[in-house]
Amino acid sequence: MAEAYALHEGAFGTAVVLELRADLVPHAHSEAQLAFWLGGTRATARVGTQQVDYGEDTALGVNAFESHDLALHGDGESAVFLAFMVRHDWLQERAAAAGRGFRFASPRLHIDGALRRACWQVLDLILSAQAAPADIDDRVEELLVAATSAAGEAERRPCIGVGASLDARLRNAIAHMREHVSSKATVDEIAARVGLSRAHFFALFRDQLNTTPQVFWSAVRVEEAMRRVGLGAPLTDVALDLGFSAPSNFSRFFKEHTGVPPSIFRRAVRTPMPATVTGIPRQAAAAAAAAAPLSPRAAAGPPS
Repeated sequence: MAEAYALHEGAFGTAVVLELRADLVPHAHSEAQLAFWLGGTRATARVGTQQVDYGEDTALGVNAFESHDLALHGDGESAVFLAFMVRHDWLQERAAAAGRGFRFASPRLHIDGALRRACWQVLDLILSAQAAPADIDDRVEELLVAATSAAGEAERRPCIGVGASLDARLRNAIAHMREHVSSKATVDEIAARVGLSRAHFFALFRDQLNTTPQVFWSAVRVEEAMRRVGLGAPLTDVALDLGFSAPSNFSRFFKEHTGVPPSIFRRAVRTPMPATVTGIPRQAAAAAAAAAPLSPRAAAGPPS
């Protein structure tokens, strides 16, 4: 069966419907992430030293740049997720309006029945050929506000971003990574370039971004790969431009960090309307998603 992948872009960021068939390596994003398990085989995420077992009542909240991975429990079985990559400025606006920040002190988020029903409603809208983008935006924003408000452990301070709050040497290192994304520079070489020892370099990433230089370096490369693939650049050109010795190595790297091959990602972002990219006609997508990926093991259907 082909992998299912759909996305919707809005003012809040990006909503992604993802059918995972393999584990994800430790990785990070430049935006906060909320991920809900919808069905299929069970899965576990690790954020730093903390472990989160996805379930009907448990979702994952990850701050920007935090290192996290994902392991599927079933051998050869898939799991379906609804994930949101939430823009820093959108969170900041909501933080100002609510008088509190949305930086998660714990990655484990409790889901009640209403929030889970909201997830399924958003899923239906993203997979629908008739849903207006504005309607999807409104429903997603309602879900995100409810999810972040329900996170009782959220700290009352703004989310961190790559800006003036970071150590100047760390900002210089990040700028160097972005400007030389195609190079094969090592972490030690980047540390030396900004005048830091390896130990101090790792300590800065740990203390200020809660990740490692290697994970961040990979995130920069993935971010650039997604940008170029989304613009329609030939995959071979992207692979070689980013320093990979072969397109197959690039495809493996891309899938280990995003959950889908670059070819599937490109087909999704270049589709005018949000749709799965399984080859199934658009009008049948919702019915297919409700059948195969979530059966027979999914105990997580829409609550009654």
